[in-house]
Amino acid sequence: MENEDSWDFDIFNLETACLKRPLTYLGLKIFSRFGVCEFLSCPEATLRSWLQGIEANYHSTNSYHNSSHAADVLHATAYFLCKERVKQSLEQIDEVAALIAATVHDVDHPGRTNSFLCNAGSELAILYNDTAVLESHHAALAFQITTRDDKCNIFKNMERNEYRTLRQAIIDMVLATEMTKHFEHVNKFVNSINKPLAALEENGTDEEKRQSLPVVMPVFDRNTCSIPKSQISFIDYFITDMFDAWD
Repeated sequence: MENEDSWDFDIFNLETACLKRPLTYLGLKIFSRFGVCEFLSCPEATLRSWLQGIEANYHSTNSYHNSSHAADVLHATAYFLCKERVKQSLEQIDEVAALIAATVHDVDHPGRTNSFLCNAGSELAILYNDTAVLESHHAALAFQITTRDDKCNIFKNMERNEYRTLRQAIIDMVLATEMTKHFEHVNKFVNSINKPLAALEENGTDEEKRQSLPVVMPVFDRNTCSIPKSQISFIDYFITDMFDAWD
């Protein structure tokens, strides 16, 4: 595996080479580069088991929120963590938290939005009181997978207070991936927002119609909108703002 520290790293080539299980392979390489095992005082074998356990709970049948997406986000996170301006403002515990959060941030994603799950009265929505349903599930399940078996418990050798600090940072980062919080975080980063909120999320419209649920994302209604234009809008309102803020 070469050039994994480059922005142009091709996650799809890795996906093919690893038979759609790229998270373990890329995770081992990136975590080693950041000294995660040394920080956590855990053997590499434990880290490998943990990565395999997390990856097994991503679903290849999910066309987007699968382990390749998690690996892609992990790669991007590592890329930005290596930037000098970021390195100057973070401690190692922050870097480790960011890498772990990137790895687990969509684990067991069902391929539906929070709005869909809430409107459908799903078990997850009931469990998490219709609040950050998926993000809460991802964070909770990640820690359940990690702590239920010593063979993959990467935290078992940590001092208690340091573990609590790390755990809270990971949870905060995963919960921050809820898209309704996007502009709040950008605002904190740049102190101003120049564009209005564009409510663009993944496609759940067809299923909503089948179940006679409210179409909460009309921008993804295949009968009334242009998907390519929607994606361009997503880039304009979300991605461009982040790059502008970074510059």
